[in-house]
Amino acid sequence: MMASLVALTCLIGTASCSSETTTADTGASSIHFSNRGTGDTAQSTDGADTNPSTNFITAELETIAKRFAACLVEKGFDAKVTGSYALQPLGLSSDDAPQTTVVVRRLGADRTPIVPGSGVVISADADPLYPDVMYTIVSAKEGAWVGFKNSKSLTGSIYEDKQADYAACEAANPDFAQPNYSSSSTSAGSTSTDTDQQQILIDFARKARADGFNWMADPVPGETQAVEIPSDVSYEELRRFFDTYSGDQWPSHDGIPFGTSCSGQCTAYNQILSER
Repeated sequence: MMASLVALTCLIGTASCSSETTTADTGASSIHFSNRGTGDTAQSTDGADTNPSTNFITAELETIAKRFAACLVEKGFDAKVTGSYALQPLGLSSDDAPQTTVVVRRLGADRTPIVPGSGVVISADADPLYPDVMYTIVSAKEGAWVGFKNSKSLTGSIYEDKQADYAACEAANPDFAQPNYSSSSTSAGSTSTDTDQQQILIDFARKARADGFNWMADPVPGETQAVEIPSDVSYEELRRFFDTYSGDQWPSHDGIPFGTSCSGQCTAYNQILSER
């Protein structure tokens, strides 16, 4: 996405991107996205229907999130609080997003922080190191971060050996809960909403072709969250494309911009991401 939408949203500014719901802040260096409508990643894994933070105001939620993040840091996590960008009120900038999501540093297989850049491949929904994350950030300045729904979501991840420490912070902070992205603007399994979203993507693809971007295809059946960018489009053409649809020209649903995705050797696409 581009400055109002110019910080492109993809499943990371690297060679492999996929179609999660994504949102971007207006600073050109950060990409934020959440797995919404995916069922078990967005709902409590223990089946609990109540959210302990439901009745708190935003300021209180931010204080609670900071306390929980501080606990994780004490337990040896590289953790921080970040904006719940997909939940920010319609019409407000990302600077106004509530600081209520807690994330930990995304580590590679060698347990060192992943640094986004040319040739670095980061995948969220198909990464065996992170099989169940609800939120991901990629920032040119800060690197990559992930948010787990709760301690049970660490199972099978590179953080599994610290699952007990994460659970201890949950026990010490029973009033903390990650934001429920699944209910922020769409309901998982909502056929009417999915249909509306796909129609928006279809209309956008038709408009793009009418504007001369003949390589823009209609979304695949079932795609409701991202604009698919072919891997072989040139840098100049992509730059013209994203410049053309900057700001309010970019498709959105319920005030939340659609993400972008690219599969394969997306050289030009990755270059655009690294620049914006």
